[in-house]
Amino acid sequence: MLIKLSYLLLAGLTNGSVYGLIGLSLSIIYGSSRVINFAQGEFAMLGAMCAFFFMVSASLPWPLAMLAMIVVVVLAALALDYGIYRPLVRRRAAPLTIMIGTLAGAIILYGLAFVVWGPEQKFVPPVLSLEPLRIGFLITNSQQLSLIGLFIFFLMLTWYILYRTRFGLSVRATGVNPRTALLMGIRSERIVQFSFMFSAFISGVAGMMIGPLLGGNVGMGLLLTVKGFMAAIFGGLGSPFAAAAGGLAIGMMEALMAGYGTSLYAEPSIFVFILMVLIVRPYGLLGDYEAERR
Repeated sequence: MLIKLSYLLLAGLTNGSVYGLIGLSLSIIYGSSRVINFAQGEFAMLGAMCAFFFMVSASLPWPLAMLAMIVVVVLAALALDYGIYRPLVRRRAAPLTIMIGTLAGAIILYGLAFVVWGPEQKFVPPVLSLEPLRIGFLITNSQQLSLIGLFIFFLMLTWYILYRTRFGLSVRATGVNPRTALLMGIRSERIVQFSFMFSAFISGVAGMMIGPLLGGNVGMGLLLTVKGFMAAIFGGLGSPFAAAAGGLAIGMMEALMAGYGTSLYAEPSIFVFILMVLIVRPYGLLGDYEAERR
């Protein structure tokens, strides 16, 4: 019983780390622009598919492949910024219109990826070993553990940037009131651009690391966007750290429901649970606390 629970918690922690990273990325953009980027999961998809392309087709070693992948996802983020976000903001479009624009960007990225790689599942080579690794009575592998390590690393990096640098203060000021921040000499457009690039970097690395475990597929971005959005809403959309915590919670619930019940009803049950939580706490589990902290 204890062994089964431990395996389920490890699986939940791994999946929750991925959902948390996507939720973290979504919340970073939302915090600076008050816009939800529905193309966020496509950055993770590009990370996995570019890893396949550069490591298999181009035969590059994984450090060079990772650098090339980061360049591709950052360029995709810049294209989304310059091609959709900025033109709509300059025309004073409503936030809902901008969010629909990011959804159009997601469809475009999916279509381009479909043309390049097709609908087939691709084998993404692992960065670390997939050989069984025993930790006590648990059996895992280095690639799986690396996702948990990446989750912790990006949490710490985001915290340091936001709360220990003057640039992070500018990011938080832009999120509170971009017009006032602009009057104080903060270049809001640059802040939002950094948010798009940084969040794409996080999601791309997450996609590259989850690809060997789930397989690379051009349709994986939609699922990751939905899970990341659920994580951000559940934890608290206004804070990257609350969104990350929401991703961990969803991963744990998903694993426990699948292990002790059936995976068929896991996602509907989680949606119902999140809805019930939002009725009581509309800002998410940690939304009020993070709002006061800001």
